[in-house]
Amino acid sequence: MEDKNIEIIIREAVTEDAKKVSVLIKDAMEHYREASGIRHDVLESLTESVESVKERIRRHHCLIATRDGEPVGTITVSYCDNPMKYSFSSTTARTLTQYKDCAYISRFAVLEELRDTGLGVTLMNEALRLPVSTRSGLALLHTAIANTKMKEFYLNRGFLILDSEDSRGYERALFAFMSDHDGRDNLTA
Repeated sequence: MEDKNIEIIIREAVTEDAKKVSVLIKDAMEHYREASGIRHDVLESLTESVESVKERIRRHHCLIATRDGEPVGTITVSYCDNPMKYSFSSTTARTLTQYKDCAYISRFAVLEELRDTGLGVTLMNEALRLPVSTRSGLALLHTAIANTKMKEFYLNRGFLILDSEDSRGYERALFAFMSDHDGRDNLTA
């Protein structure tokens, strides 16, 4: 992917990236919070420490997109050995009981000036192609129902809304991306 003739490189983050990744996430999450109508004190990503970001980089698959060596996008994929941990209704249970494990996607952020350029699509597709995402055939994530732009983004990538709940003080949808076990997926550009 290119922007203004400057190459974007996507790679696994290293702990040395944590401070800049933290700033990128907080900026993007503040925009997400405003667009979703979420109160200031609700999103843990807005108060997450750099040490916490370092730990996430060490323990999970944290991809970053860089331009001139600076992070311009990020997404984290975590392995979950029990998808039922995300079940909160009979509707979600019907789907989640079909899987023994899953991937969970979080901390998805793109620098404001690069939103709507395709970078987010590229990051999401790369995250969904990671072995942790393809192993079980199920990737999950949450997003605010009120954030129409993000909701449409995920639906356009092939995610389905399983159900929604409001345990965190705002209505969140649980999205699921289910790929075929023969390695095929429904990734879209």
